[in-house]
Amino acid sequence: MEAPTTETATFSDCFGPVVLCDSCGGHLNIAHKPEGAPVCSCGTAEPERDRGVVIPSQPKPTTVTRRNGHANGRQSLSPATFSASDLMALELPPVRWVVPDILPEGVILFGGKPKMGKSWLAYGLGIAVARGGVALGTKPVEQGAVLYLALEDNERRLQRRLKKMLGDEPAPDDLHLATEWSRLDDSGTEALDGWLTNHPNARLVVIDTLQKVRPRQTGRNAYAEDYGALEPLLPVAAAHGVAILVVTHLRQMPADDPLEAISGSNGLTGGVDGALVLTRERGRADAFLYVEGRDIENPAELALKWDANVAAWAIAGGADEYRMSEERRAIVELLEKSGEPMRPKEIAEALGKRESATKMMLRDMVIDRQIDNPQRGQYTLSPDYADQLTKAVSQEVSEVSMHIERPV
Repeated sequence: MEAPTTETATFSDCFGPVVLCDSCGGHLNIAHKPEGAPVCSCGTAEPERDRGVVIPSQPKPTTVTRRNGHANGRQSLSPATFSASDLMALELPPVRWVVPDILPEGVILFGGKPKMGKSWLAYGLGIAVARGGVALGTKPVEQGAVLYLALEDNERRLQRRLKKMLGDEPAPDDLHLATEWSRLDDSGTEALDGWLTNHPNARLVVIDTLQKVRPRQTGRNAYAEDYGALEPLLPVAAAHGVAILVVTHLRQMPADDPLEAISGSNGLTGGVDGALVLTRERGRADAFLYVEGRDIENPAELALKWDANVAAWAIAGGADEYRMSEERRAIVELLEKSGEPMRPKEIAEALGKRESATKMMLRDMVIDRQIDNPQRGQYTLSPDYADQLTKAVSQEVSEVSMHIERPV
């Protein structure tokens, strides 16, 4: 008989000594078995105890005696485990944020429809981090190196946008760009890992777009292919403590769940650490950014405004509050256009809103002195507020129409 070999395993001692079946390699608990040969779940009876391999009961990883270091071709090591008490005793570093409350370290999908401003937003984040300072108008960011893979652009277009976004400021040395990159399964992952190794101060990588780097699809299992598309980037992001922002597109049809609007199967969002979704009506100077992720306790939606002077997006507040202000503006503009008192039912029908909700908003607007209620059940525009709003709207329209290149 061959001399047995030993190797380390991490079996628990919860159920006493364990026998390994010679037929299937499975674990047999013999601590409470009656006298006689133990029977494996595979149906094989071991004729004698020493045909299996006994693992002594110990509270820590044990030594396993096995013939040739394996049983029936199976690996002898079980995955390592840890207790809840050990987990709670660990001192773990906090999550590092590239953009506080929006972009943590990890692999993050960023979806938006074509020509709606997502590349401008991603480019703007890269510039902000490379320079240090503020991103999206309000978020202070830590300075660090940035790699922007603009795989659908060329140098001329990148230069033109950079000039517009920087203004008179010098270009940051820590912003690195490339217009070509290998696919992740064709040395692209290794190249990215190498770049990050050579730039230890890196904080952000932007890949624009996903389709340019993901492994080619076979169509056999869409969910599995989507789930694994960005999987190689997860350990790279974790090892270097960076955020990898991967730009992609949205479906043509709208969805109630913002994550379901991202083009592809649910495997795509399920295989990454988080997602950003940018939605915007064509021709408008505002947009909404939905934020969700494993390190984001409460998903949020932010309202963004396009600043034509610096060709950048800036946070305008929470989406709900912003939408509320937009609904109020619609009522004010309707009353201004009407030129005469209107009833709640007429206002609700004109705006496509529910009458009950419209009544509540009209009441609040009267309290805030945005509109007047000269007669019961009728509403008119407050003259003072109308003048203020008209000036603000005129200025905004002028700014939007003057910018050279619309966000794409």
